Amino acid sequence: MKKLLLGLGLAAVCLTAHADNCDHTRNSLDAIHCSNIIYQKADKELNTVYKQLTKKLSVANKKTLRSGQLRWIKQRDQACTMNSVDMGEVIDSACLLDQTTSRTNWLNDRLRECTTVGCMASKLDD
Repeated sequence: MKKLLLGLGLAAVCLTAHADNCDHTRNSLDAIHCSNIIYQKADKELNTVYKQLTKKLSVANKKTLRSGQLRWIKQRDQACTMNSVDMGEVIDSACLLDQTTSRTNWLNDRLRECTTVGCMASKLDD
């Protein structure tokens, strides 16, 4: 019994390790898994930059940034979601990644501005 459990455990580790080799995906399931990993990293980076930026803002500017961020999330979700007759709502993961990367770059630009010349409230509401 112990050998069987050990064998199953090793097999699971090997399958997981292979699925995480995103340079050489074996099938569409691996590709989806890898896309998800890449998107999660991009989303984590966006959240990190957002938090760094909010630390530099006044209370009023934080509210402005937050409302702009909520509008961006709604716009991103609308742009990256399609309706399919066969499957219902379909999310375009490449679109999510592009939108998230673009927004992270925008947030980084605002962070650089705050650090170098000061936070410009007029640029936070986008």
